[in-house]
Amino acid sequence: MHTLLIVDDDADVLATLTRSFRKGYKTLSASGGAAAITILNEQPVDLIICDQRMPDIGGDQVLSHASQVQPESIRILLTGYTDIESLLTCVNDAHIYKYVTKPWDPAELNLSVVRALESLDLKRELDTARDLLESAYQDAVVMLCLAAEGKDQDTSSHLYRVKYYTEALAIAMDVKTKASSHMGLMSMLHDIGKLATPDAILKKPDKLTAEEWVIMKKHPLAGVRILGNNPFYELAREISGGHHENFDGSGYPNGLSGEAIPLSARIVKLADVFDALTTKRPYKEPWSMADAFAHIESQAGSAFDPIIVAEFKKLYDNGTLSRIKDAH
Repeated sequence: MHTLLIVDDDADVLATLTRSFRKGYKTLSASGGAAAITILNEQPVDLIICDQRMPDIGGDQVLSHASQVQPESIRILLTGYTDIESLLTCVNDAHIYKYVTKPWDPAELNLSVVRALESLDLKRELDTARDLLESAYQDAVVMLCLAAEGKDQDTSSHLYRVKYYTEALAIAMDVKTKASSHMGLMSMLHDIGKLATPDAILKKPDKLTAEEWVIMKKHPLAGVRILGNNPFYELAREISGGHHENFDGSGYPNGLSGEAIPLSARIVKLADVFDALTTKRPYKEPWSMADAFAHIESQAGSAFDPIIVAEFKKLYDNGTLSRIKDAH
């Protein structure tokens, strides 16, 4: 059942509106702006009908507050006079759904409430569907990664550490939070191109021959092909294609340098190398974080973007990297 909040300093109006809606909805009432704000701070509501002119706190302030603390709520302004400036302020600041003039037509107001709540329900259904779709995409990413790099727990942990190193470093580079989270997820696909690399090369315990290295160096572009054309994977294609490029242009597959290498690829390259150095592998013991960072710092400007290395150092100094490693 939907919850309605009715706000009016006129006791008769408040009672009339409450009677009109209490049969079909859970109704809450407030006899002034201060009481309404208290309710909004304490419990969720689906729709608010609020008088504009009240002695303590006006309706525009109440609905503006509602837009901040409960942005999903539907906001209807009830007004007994025409003040264009106040109405414009309410529309712009409180993002009201509709304003209704007094005396109102009960049938028209009821229909407005019904339509508004139908719209709210549809939005919630679409949000749920979007969340399920996003979750499915994320699951697909993880499954693709494990297929490419193996199913053992160590490899899975590596992928997640790279993800969180990438996300933290992206935020440090002033990438917005949502975009940083997406970059972290897409970083898990950095070596998806290894699906196209023969096992005899991937699992070879000895040093690769020159001919085998030629084949190995094809995996970044193989990853780009595997990831197709879906816009959701655009960042993953950037990362796959660019995470073996070097800042000075000596990397592969395209010999890109500087900012010609996508920011996402420059970030993931550093995150991937750092985790590889600090993780135990069958052929080596883990490096200490201090030694790994010293190695990375020595290659700032050659393998790595020096600005990103500087931000990475801050994450190392403030303990962020240790916390990520300990948690995964």
